[in-house]
Amino acid sequence: MARFLVVSFQQYRTYHLELRDGGGAQCAVIIHPPADRGEAHEVPQDPEATTLVERIGRAKAMIDVILGPRPPLRAPGQRRQPHAAGF
Repeated sequence: MARFLVVSFQQYRTYHLELRDGGGAQCAVIIHPPADRGEAHEVPQDPEATTLVERIGRAKAMIDVILGPRPPLRAPGQRRQPHAAGF
C-alpha cells in the first residue's frame, strides 16, 4: 500500500516553516530562516511532542527566542506615545 507525504509551507514572522506529514508519528517541521540568517534546520524530535501541531508550536517558540518577543498590537487609530522628554 502506497503512503502519502503531505508537504506544506507556513510563514511565521520572517521565517518559513516546512511542514511534512507522512501519517502517524512520521512528521517533521523544518525552519527556513531568511536568506541572510543561515540555513534551514529541522526541529529536533522530542519524545513528548508527538503531533505535528506540537512540533509547530515548538518551532514558533524557537523563532521567538531568536527574534525576541513580538511587540503588542496597537488598536486601529492608536498613535505611539511621545517620549517623556518634557514636550
